[in-house]
Amino acid sequence: MTHVSRRKFAALAACAAASPFAFERTPSTAQPIAARDLFDRIKKQLEAQIGAAWKAESIDGLKAGDPAAIVTGVATTALATLDVLRQAVKAGANVVVTSQPAFYSRADARTPPAGRGARGASSDTPRPADPVFAAKNALVDERKLVIFRLNEHWRLRQPDAFSQGLARAMRWTTYQSSSDPRQFDLPALTVQALIASIEKQLRIGGGLRAVGDPRTTVRRIGLLPGSTPIQASLNMLPNVDVILAGEVREWESVEYARDTVAAGGKKALILVGRVVSEEPGMSLCAEWLKTIAPEIPVQHIAAGDPYWRPA
Repeated sequence: MTHVSRRKFAALAACAAASPFAFERTPSTAQPIAARDLFDRIKKQLEAQIGAAWKAESIDGLKAGDPAAIVTGVATTALATLDVLRQAVKAGANVVVTSQPAFYSRADARTPPAGRGARGASSDTPRPADPVFAAKNALVDERKLVIFRLNEHWRLRQPDAFSQGLARAMRWTTYQSSSDPRQFDLPALTVQALIASIEKQLRIGGGLRAVGDPRTTVRRIGLLPGSTPIQASLNMLPNVDVILAGEVREWESVEYARDTVAAGGKKALILVGRVVSEEPGMSLCAEWLKTIAPEIPVQHIAAGDPYWRPA
């Protein structure tokens, strides 16, 4: 047996605390993998699983960083916030796989959209640098991070990974309906009790909102994580007691649910926010990535609920 001195043991322990990935590495026989090769694996595996080619025009793909960078570790997250990126660096990961845009718009460009804050100014007038974009870009560049967005194709997997992850986070998997994998038949409880359980299991700070009578007894819950179009709400609400969703347009699904309740329907709509609703699905993504790239350390870093509730 090799003897390890107290001093060496303390040094090893400190190293592990600073970089949780350090002790998860595959033996040195594993070949280094570039970010682009990891992304190719992701694309090929998902193409096989969804039975369709990777979309040429997609929100998914490389958003920042050098695709030739050697991967030291991967962090999955619902949203690559500045704090998440810092945690990834601390953990030893240089690749971040995010569900939602890192740069505040669908285009996910590393610069503010043209015209922002420029009303009344001529088009050739240089605008001052945005300090938030600048700070995020500086971190990405200085730490040589690579950001890859994975939402559209991850959602195409069957069963839907975001609903699957959300159900697991809520500990509802044993209640899954045989008729629809997004629906769950729970023991009877009130809307208020359901909300308390959701807040606890998803660690919600202040972002939860609900439509409906908190005293209503419910059983069947339908899941619509992410951003929900009105048609999805119209299709699901007649068949469930409650929809648990990420976010919706307020003048669409919220008002439809409110009018349903006003008309006598014993229904409820519970919104937890897009990021919170997709976080469990990206935790599931981390587990999946470990199966297609076992030589790379992978972990999930939650962005968390961005809201807080005033006292």
